[in-house]
Amino acid sequence: MDDKDFNWDDYNNDDNSDDERDLFGTHRLQHEIEKGMFLQDAESGHPLVLDPKEYKELFGKVTRDDMNFLTQSFFSQYHRLGMSIDTLFDTWGSDWIFEVLKFCETTEEYELCAIIKGMWEDRDSLKGWEHLIKGSE
Repeated sequence: MDDKDFNWDDYNNDDNSDDERDLFGTHRLQHEIEKGMFLQDAESGHPLVLDPKEYKELFGKVTRDDMNFLTQSFFSQYHRLGMSIDTLFDTWGSDWIFEVLKFCETTEEYELCAIIKGMWEDRDSLKGWEHLIKGSE
């Protein structure tokens, strides 16, 4: 083998995507499993450990189907399970609830938007802060 024929880039090319190195599809499979576990945790009422920005970094943009699933999970926890508003906000976090609100608005589910707005106003955790919020307006 000639020294001219040898090139380290042929062996250590960091520009290769994960798909090229993932010959058997195990990274994609693991990715889908982790995404499914996140959605299952949301449905089960476990605290959401990822905010929407982290979700996007790990799994890409939230699909319409995923957002529909999350919205269904959110409202089933509120209506069917009777979870308190403060517990719901602690579990989901304001970022995800705002994403649900935006999704309901884009799908023209204005009744659901009104429910979320009412929940936002009825949170006990804000009761002690109302005078500060109104004073800043």
